[in-house]
Amino acid sequence: MIPVVVGSNPIGHPRLPPRAPRRWRAPALRGATPQAAFYAVVQAALAQIEANARGVLLSTDPEFLHQLRVGLRRLRSALRAFRGLLPAKPAKHLARSLRKLSPKLGAARDWDVLVQRLDADATARDRKQRDAARRIARRAIASKAFARIADEARFVIASEGTKTLAQFGVAALDRAHRKLMKQARGIDRRDAAGRHAMRIRVKRLRYSCEFFAPAFATKRAAAYLAALKALQDILGELNDLSVGRELLRDPQWGRAREAALLMKLEPAWVALEKRPVFWRAPG
Repeated sequence: MIPVVVGSNPIGHPRLPPRAPRRWRAPALRGATPQAAFYAVVQAALAQIEANARGVLLSTDPEFLHQLRVGLRRLRSALRAFRGLLPAKPAKHLARSLRKLSPKLGAARDWDVLVQRLDADATARDRKQRDAARRIARRAIASKAFARIADEARFVIASEGTKTLAQFGVAALDRAHRKLMKQARGIDRRDAAGRHAMRIRVKRLRYSCEFFAPAFATKRAAAYLAALKALQDILGELNDLSVGRELLRDPQWGRAREAALLMKLEPAWVALEKRPVFWRAPG
């Protein structure tokens, strides 16, 4: 039996938005098998997706869209982190469906972030562009393709194995960590595209760490995750500024804040690079 039962077309629910955006609620995974952990993570992601989808459709609070995208990214991250257990065809089909949604939702989120940052300085054009992007995002969320996501997730049946969650997690985390180190090696920190690629790898490693952290020493995992989050926050704001310049068509917008963040970027990276990974024994 596949214990993924959450998720359906949000239009079928009562026409009332949730009281507040649903943030990620980490499932209890201590002692779980890798198979059970995968199902629990998928169910948690679908619950976050479904609740916030209703919020996007029925509310103007931009945080609903943000938290919806977090749920979608965590679902995609679960497919990567647990891929050794998953049948290739349905997993790839679900990943493809999730990728198709990303641009429309991402564009709406970019305008939300920019208008919030501009605040009173946002022009009528800025708000009009934001509203148009929101309408496109809502149509995507109300589509049959979006409603099929939970059904597709049910077809991703994880296989059983002999490894513990810790044993399985070591390989998955080593892989994500190795890809981050390779991506970060030699990039120009002033290059927005390079930073964006690095940010994606940081985010993927962070989500994988959160999936597997319950199987390891809690204090070491918490310290490592704090360093990852600090780096991700800097890279995220730098990306917001870069995207904002493109949307505003103003190459100088946000440059002072960018310079301040770039001063923080290298120390944050060094702090992470020097911190021992928590999924390997010290020394």
